[in-house]
Amino acid sequence: MRPRTLIESTRNAVEGLVYVLHRDWHMRFLFLLGSVVILASTIFRVTRMELLLLSVAICLVVLAELLNSAIETVVDLVSPEFHPLAKAAKDIGGAGVLVACIIGVLILVGVFLSAQGIERLQGATIRPAPHPLHVALAGVVTVVVAVILGKLWGRRGTLTKGGVVSAHSALAFFCFVSVWFLTPDILVRGLAFVMAVLVAQSRVQSGIHTVREVLIGVVVALLVGGGIYSMLAMRAGG
Repeated sequence: MRPRTLIESTRNAVEGLVYVLHRDWHMRFLFLLGSVVILASTIFRVTRMELLLLSVAICLVVLAELLNSAIETVVDLVSPEFHPLAKAAKDIGGAGVLVACIIGVLILVGVFLSAQGIERLQGATIRPAPHPLHVALAGVVTVVVAVILGKLWGRRGTLTKGGVVSAHSALAFFCFVSVWFLTPDILVRGLAFVMAVLVAQSRVQSGIHTVREVLIGVVVALLVGGGIYSMLAMRAGG
């Protein structure tokens, strides 16, 4: 067996993630929960260290679920019939996910439900607005998760091509929304809008997406981007 290149290994890893997302609703739920946590981190205006801890917690739980899914797949292949050891292997894998979830919950509680976190939410503690990269991360993660769940729900196309939601259009228009809120320069805003429209048009022109699928992507971006920046503006005004 010839050694795999980095590109081949990466592609195989992505295929594995796609496989789990298609077959395991737990993984879809974890992706949704992770996007909500990252989104909430902008509203709570967490520090960079707290954001890092939240990211580690999310990745830890997702990693545990991936390993558990791998164990279950191998066990089903080797022992399609019921066997006590096969059950024990699956139970141990599930225990690993449980431990990872407990650690994740402890981190979430430590960040969000601490006295400082509650004061931040109530506005009693003045904190600087989150860094634009933090907001961009929250928005991109939320848009990507929304697109993935939409494609899985629509059961059309693949996670990387086609589907009921255009990922390219969603990300392009989220960038436009970000530019709109972050700069008052009309020229820059106009250029960002034109670029987003060109991206959306290219998806239709190439036959990868229909106009309806592109518009759904645009709506996702406007809802996510507008919601994030509007909430941050309200918090700043408060």
